[in-house]
Amino acid sequence: MSQFPRRDYSGPPRKPPVAPMPAANSAWEGQAGWYDQYQGQGGADLYQSVLLPAVLKRLATRKGQRVLDVGSGQGVLCRALAHLSVDTFGVEASPSLIEAAQKRAGPHERYVLGDVRDLSSVLPGQAFDHAAALMVLQDLDPIGPVMAGVAKMLTPGGRFVVALTHPCFRQPKRSTWGWDDDRRQQYRRIDGYLSMYQTRIATHPGAQPGSPEAALQTISTHRPISAYLEAFGAAGLGVVGCDELTNPRRGTKGHRFAAEDLAAKEIPLFLVLTAVRLR
Repeated sequence: MSQFPRRDYSGPPRKPPVAPMPAANSAWEGQAGWYDQYQGQGGADLYQSVLLPAVLKRLATRKGQRVLDVGSGQGVLCRALAHLSVDTFGVEASPSLIEAAQKRAGPHERYVLGDVRDLSSVLPGQAFDHAAALMVLQDLDPIGPVMAGVAKMLTPGGRFVVALTHPCFRQPKRSTWGWDDDRRQQYRRIDGYLSMYQTRIATHPGAQPGSPEAALQTISTHRPISAYLEAFGAAGLGVVGCDELTNPRRGTKGHRFAAEDLAAKEIPLFLVLTAVRLR
């Protein structure tokens, strides 16, 4: 399961720590309660205003189709698709998130506990018209088996829509906003891009110090865009669409507001890639 929001950090370029990946069924299990409350029935505000509309548009589903939700969490995307009379199948590694999804599930929703890096074992013999991974792949390693598993289950021409934090502009602990007093411009500082790395990040950065939420962490994997494109291609998936999405959130209208607003409109923090099964 993915995490959101993320904390940015400004500092000199350095080699980030590499932490071992948690077990597939435990990465988000310890914080499932908080995450379920954060997302709620229809998703947090950025999901509703930015991510879900972009993913649903790219999926372009029709009534009665079958869609696989990779890393479905507590079912935000599945519920949005179910409202369109699309049959959804969510695969999630956290038992508590699966339970939360099942409690809200309608007749078009199904949820399965399992590792999305081994989809053939989780959903043997299944086929889907389309698939999606919403804010998930940056929390998984390796991603090759995920791509291969999805491709195997898609019908020819089926779409796989992937939404990520933007690898160019939102690297965990290597990117932040900055302010240039001379130019009176806000800019995005990037301290590295091409090197793949993993690092622990705070899942709930706004939590009060000392609270249980403040200790919640997960592991994020940064990859350059080329790594995702190569993984798509190796699985027999061809990229046919790309959306770069900005954050509509704005602060108070202080003296920097115009510059901050311009930067927020110009620098995307989310990336949506759409691929189709080629063979």
